Amino acid sequence: MQRRRTGAIRRVVAVAFIGGMGGGLVFPIIPAVGLALGIPAAMIGLILAANRITRLALASWAGRLVDRLGGRGPLALGLLLEGVGILGYSAALAFGHPTAWFLAGRAMFGAGSALLQIGAQATVLRLSLSSDRGRQAAAVRVALSLGMPGGLVLGGLIADVVSNRAAFLVGAALEGAGAIAALILVPASAGPEQPADALRPRIDSSWHWLSNLRREPEFPFVAAACGFNLLCFLALQGVLMPTLVLLVLHRQFAIFGLAAEGTAGLLMAAIMTVSLPAALALGRLLDRRQLRTPLIVPALGGLALGLASLAFGRTLPAILPGLILLGTFFNGVTLPLLSLLGDITPRERLGRVVSLFQLSGDIGGSIGPVAGLTVGVGVGLAPTYLGAALLLATAMPFARALARSERTFRS
Repeated sequence: MQRRRTGAIRRVVAVAFIGGMGGGLVFPIIPAVGLALGIPAAMIGLILAANRITRLALASWAGRLVDRLGGRGPLALGLLLEGVGILGYSAALAFGHPTAWFLAGRAMFGAGSALLQIGAQATVLRLSLSSDRGRQAAAVRVALSLGMPGGLVLGGLIADVVSNRAAFLVGAALEGAGAIAALILVPASAGPEQPADALRPRIDSSWHWLSNLRREPEFPFVAAACGFNLLCFLALQGVLMPTLVLLVLHRQFAIFGLAAEGTAGLLMAAIMTVSLPAALALGRLLDRRQLRTPLIVPALGGLALGLASLAFGRTLPAILPGLILLGTFFNGVTLPLLSLLGDITPRERLGRVVSLFQLSGDIGGSIGPVAGLTVGVGVGLAPTYLGAALLLATAMPFARALARSERTFRS
């Protein structure tokens, strides 16, 4: 039984990796193709953002669908929608009105992304046990994160060697293969009996469920988890990632003689290279502890120190410790919180709770680039990074209070 359950989780993780790779494969091509087709830069920005906008709008629906149907169907549907969205990019090269094709394709991809990310995480949490939930949560988060850079490399190679259209078609084929794999390999893992109207959208169902959730014993932890997740995405994926190229440009960093974009890409790759093994190690550490949330306090401190190091460092060796800290603690807040939600949330509500968690991260990741770039250009990068570090440090007392609440809740 244990081997069967572990095998099922590994298959979900593999499907999540395929989905992330298919999306990463086409992402870097869109700006260059859009400009070549005469699409204004501002519209290209909107096209790239359409993925996250759609995901924000459909997160709650995706969570309800996962709760009603289990993991297999929503994961397969999500990958299929992502593949159809990528075919929309290819259609932009063959037919007129490329802006409309790209927007529609990106929105479709966002709908599929909501189902993939929420479905994969909720399914793994359902299949895991308290004794291995940290490791399994880390595995699915790493798969979703690692697929993107793998796709970036493959997409760039195909576009350079063959053509942009070939890269789009390969991306769509990957997503289609992932959808078939999900139907064959992923367990249904459905909770309660599935009602006949499982696919019927209801306008008031989200608000009704949220109102009921406020009366459930896990609600304070769900609310806290969403707040911390929003903060981390705001500071890291929102502020740090979009401004890193500006930091390289302003301080004239260069690695192997590369321009600012290439150097910033290598620095981001360094952060991710450190973060992936650190996440797996953190998952094992979480499984050896009864309480999940005490680890959030040192993680917030490490992230704050990492951002402060970037604010003050004027040479590449000076910011290297900061990059290592950011990579080490990159998942140090989200993984304990995701494991905690898996511990305390009944199976029939896991999809919707994970959708709230995902939604909070997307909100932070959407606000962060606007705030980070605006403040960074207007005030300076050092104050911007220090401000983000201060936000994380200010959250540490609240993390200690959350740890005390978890200890009381479990006793």
